[in-house]
Amino acid sequence: MAIYTSYYTGTIKGEAVSISLYPPKRFQGRHLPLFAPTPELLKWWKSSTKDASAQQEYKQQFRNILDSRQQLIDLWVRKQQQSSADLTLCCFEKSGDFCHRHQVGEEVVQTYLPEYWGGEIGTSQRPLLTIIPGGKTIYPPQVKSLIEKCHESGYPVRCDRLSCGYYQVSLGDEELGVWSELGLMGVLSGLRHEFYCEWLLTTLATAAISEVSVTQAVTRKP
Repeated sequence: MAIYTSYYTGTIKGEAVSISLYPPKRFQGRHLPLFAPTPELLKWWKSSTKDASAQQEYKQQFRNILDSRQQLIDLWVRKQQQSSADLTLCCFEKSGDFCHRHQVGEEVVQTYLPEYWGGEIGTSQRPLLTIIPGGKTIYPPQVKSLIEKCHESGYPVRCDRLSCGYYQVSLGDEELGVWSELGLMGVLSGLRHEFYCEWLLTTLATAAISEVSVTQAVTRKP
């Protein structure tokens, strides 16, 4: 089984599944509103400037929508694990254009069904999901890009994904703590800038020492 993303008039592999709020009138496939934006978000997007800032705001709002549907997403994931048929999640925008289906591919399929991810049909990146050489952790594209840039800048940061979904981060012998994906991206972005690196390490080390001191004080209580 493989799960792809594409647009309605593009190439479709396996079953065509619409994840737009309103599929085309003549669309013959299945409609899955679980991964569609809300009417409010769609209305906001159509009236926005559609620039980089608007795209980031859209992604954050859509991420909140996906979070609110987590239980249903879990059910969908389990169903796909029992299936053997290929399917393509479809929307209107062409490959390369901003579209929420790319976010569904990254934050749902790649996160929960990485072994089934087939990528966006028609792009040179197949699949978008990759494994960092020397490690077993599978990273979302944005995280992977930041890790690679840190290595290129001379900071061999290591990020091990835990079973809870958070990341254990270290730089050489320095433990940088456990972070959510957003927190991890902030840490990695800081490490890319030499000006902030010393401040970041000092701050994290201080926080770690404080946490250890509090833990020791609690354990010493009678």
